[in-house]
Amino acid sequence: MPATNDTDGALFQQLRPRLKAISSRILGSEAEAEDIVQDCYLKWRATDQAALATPAAWLTTVVRHQSIDRLRKRARDAAAARTATELMPEMPPAPPEDVLLRRAELGEALARLLACLSPSERLALVMHEVFECEHADIAAALGTKTVNTRQYLARARRRLLENRAEAPASEKLCRELIRRFQAAINGMDLPAMVTLLGEEQPVSVRVAPQLRIDAGACANDASYRHLLAA
Repeated sequence: MPATNDTDGALFQQLRPRLKAISSRILGSEAEAEDIVQDCYLKWRATDQAALATPAAWLTTVVRHQSIDRLRKRARDAAAARTATELMPEMPPAPPEDVLLRRAELGEALARLLACLSPSERLALVMHEVFECEHADIAAALGTKTVNTRQYLARARRRLLENRAEAPASEKLCRELIRRFQAAINGMDLPAMVTLLGEEQPVSVRVAPQLRIDAGACANDASYRHLLAA
């Protein structure tokens, strides 16, 4: 092919299918081959075309080299990702004492709710702070007015603060109650929480028969820690 000056890109467009086919065979990806051909076109426009004795050979060489470079970069990126994965420290399982601590904190939060607050106050606090419900939604759930839910919430916070030093740490809750409380928070199950906290639960009861609680599942720390810190 004689030397040319392809100012309108006609020659390149004529060779584009061939160039894309070459790149696609190397990369195994038509999308990546299209990117390579487009990059080649930019190089083609920037080069001194009149100085090229065989433009088609030059374009083929450029596309082949760029495709091989892309293939090598893909391999380097994959190797780097594998290395990063291998170097990442494995998260050790939570020690048994941590699981017991979470369970104890959860039981303490529930015990304080049941001991210090009325059912309406418990629900207003948990629905607002844990489930992030609006006051209108809380009012609808409680069958009251919005102004009352605000009062319930303010009263709940005040009572928890006033009784912080007198938290019923010695009281023992039924493990079934703690399990239900944990499951409702983990699953963000508002109906279950309404059922649980809306009942007049006994605060001090005999410990029920041993119920297995999955050590891998724990209540949302931020949720019940907020209750403990209230």
